Amino acid sequence: MKNILLIPWQIIKKYVKKVNLTPGQNRKRVSQTLFFITIFLFVVFALRLTWIVATDQVSGVNLSTKAKRNVQETQVIQAKRGTIFDRNGVPIAIDSSKYTIYVITDKNYVNAKEERLYANKDDFKKIEKIFKDILGMDTKYVSEQLNNENLKYVYFGNKGSNVDFSTRDKIEKEAEKQKVRGIKFEPHLSRSYPNGQFASHFIGQAGLQDSDDESKGLVGQNGIEASLNDILSGKNGVQVLQKNKLGVPLPGTVESVKEAVDGSDVYTTLDSSLQTYLEGLVDKAEEGSEAQELVATLVKADTGEILATTQRPTFNPDTKSGLYKDFPWSNFLYQSNYEPGSTMKVFTLSSAINTNNFNPNDYYTSGEYVVDGQPIHDWDWSINPGGRTMNFAQGFAYSSNIGMTLLEKKMGDKVWRDYLERFKFGTRTNIGVSNEEPGLFPDNNTVTNAMSSFGQGIGVTQLQMIRGFLAITNSGTMLEPHFINRIVNDKKVRQVTPEIVGKPVDASAANQTLQYMVNVGTDPVFGTAYNPTNGTPFFQVNGQNVSVKTGTAQISENGSYLTGATSYLYSAVAITPTENPEFIMYMTIKLPSNWKLDYISDVANPILTRAMEMKDTLAVADTGLETEKIKIKSYIDEKPNKTAQELRREILAPVIIGNGGKIIKQSVSEGTTVNPNRRILLLTDGDIDMPDIYGWTKYDTEKFAEWMNLEVEFTGIGNKVIGQSIDMNTELSKNKKLVVNLGV
Repeated sequence: MKNILLIPWQIIKKYVKKVNLTPGQNRKRVSQTLFFITIFLFVVFALRLTWIVATDQVSGVNLSTKAKRNVQETQVIQAKRGTIFDRNGVPIAIDSSKYTIYVITDKNYVNAKEERLYANKDDFKKIEKIFKDILGMDTKYVSEQLNNENLKYVYFGNKGSNVDFSTRDKIEKEAEKQKVRGIKFEPHLSRSYPNGQFASHFIGQAGLQDSDDESKGLVGQNGIEASLNDILSGKNGVQVLQKNKLGVPLPGTVESVKEAVDGSDVYTTLDSSLQTYLEGLVDKAEEGSEAQELVATLVKADTGEILATTQRPTFNPDTKSGLYKDFPWSNFLYQSNYEPGSTMKVFTLSSAINTNNFNPNDYYTSGEYVVDGQPIHDWDWSINPGGRTMNFAQGFAYSSNIGMTLLEKKMGDKVWRDYLERFKFGTRTNIGVSNEEPGLFPDNNTVTNAMSSFGQGIGVTQLQMIRGFLAITNSGTMLEPHFINRIVNDKKVRQVTPEIVGKPVDASAANQTLQYMVNVGTDPVFGTAYNPTNGTPFFQVNGQNVSVKTGTAQISENGSYLTGATSYLYSAVAITPTENPEFIMYMTIKLPSNWKLDYISDVANPILTRAMEMKDTLAVADTGLETEKIKIKSYIDEKPNKTAQELRREILAPVIIGNGGKIIKQSVSEGTTVNPNRRILLLTDGDIDMPDIYGWTKYDTEKFAEWMNLEVEFTGIGNKVIGQSIDMNTELSKNKKLVVNLGV
């Protein structure tokens, strides 16, 4: 700027030297020159000012924005994460605040009346004692921190972090009592799990998305906290406040607001009373068996609702107790494949009955049976190599591998594999959880098919087994297990209803299977769940016999089966009552150091007894809220299983048709608004055989027939499919007409 101002004088000086004028003429000429230069500079500055006003920018900086920053502050309005409840509204996971404790020692920290708000030397001893008594801090460490003259705001490491509200309240009351000043609490957004160890893997955890920026909120890290994150998470809002000359936001000066949208509340199917009771029972089983893994799940037999589920090892999501290096984070309920062993015989028996290949009074000799050069033995082969003669009803009670192999061979490999598909083994449940394992369908050879009849050579998840058991408890009608009871937001509700996913066997086969399962516990000679010591079944509820099946499965590792006295996966399913079942209890114990069947029966008997006592209180009352409608999106070109999980979280009922990797058609058009639980057919680009359409509506059936170019004829009265002329898994290319029987 200085150089610019010198330019006019330099020009004048040169001009005076060049032109020889009188002093008066020089003064006049200089005045004229200065006048024109002034006019020029004025025009330049005026144009520059006009440009700045017009563009509101200088050197790329927006002036209005910068000015507003000096007098305004934008604050994030944190959306509330939805609460996870049990079926009755007991909170399981809720938003809360944790605190970091600190002490102010800065002597400039006073109020408007110049009253001390900081901790002085006289307070230090009192603070040391308060922190020792309430937080368990070392007094020497606290003293060193407080007496550090370089610190004006004193923090206290891990023990001073993650302080809950009740602890804060104790400290504040004690500080007030002792007239201590300067103790402060820095709030942090967090998630609280008030029940502690409570279906911990299933519920999961949520934590800060970014530990350096709390405004980004909480995010689900595992369990249903992660699976339902989009439902539980809200959308943050924004408010703009004025600031004073010191840059401090002024309360009550909000200039504009974008309201936060809170996340939806999720009411699970869990019952807090049953869940807490199950946790204690499984703790005892773990202590006695010293097993590597335990999983126990209680299900409402007539609806498919998961009432309680837990696994070991486990942890407390609130205190983090129970965690250790290499802690297994997988949810064994649906993220772990295993060979189920003899509990699989429930499905072998029901399939054989359904195909008229089971005669309970036919006899055979157990011991050894050779399939394609591969010997198959019963579990007692080492102590009874010659085998025993028994009929097939006794063989089921005895958990005879030979008996099940003979039934599988009577049915034939093709029919048996067809029934495995009817029970949906090798197919995910897609109930809305993340990273669900699909299981492992047995290789198609005579040996593996035979082995799968007694639960070896086939991979399952516990959730798939439960789905199969639900077909047995509902007269052959298979229900999908579910863990969401309802989703509530903005005074609207999406209520879940039981979902039919097929009918693998008829009512007679299912009910006969339940009766033969009773013999497993009551047969004093052949029953594997009969206790010869006291002459009673291992499994009983209120003195009544239950339908039960035990299992002992070899564990495959690195291409071979483990050996050892207890190197097995032990399991049992117990169903009560046998007629019109109410509850299913399924439990697995893997690689225990100690084993006896009591480790399962001592869990199953009391939890089933408690459930039966509570059965009349488990019904959930109508909320009275308006039903929330769901707008259908386009799923074309999406992956089938991923889409099915997303739809299930929306409380819809997806059905994947075909084995392709991409969706090419959907039964409900994009933009259509539907009620919760609506079935959505998803046609894939793979091979398509006839599906099990039991329970479908007339509309669903017509849409499928249209896609497959099938002529469809309806018989009967009603709107639900109860029969189909083309059997499941039949090649559709060989059929042109589908006759469907409708009912209610």
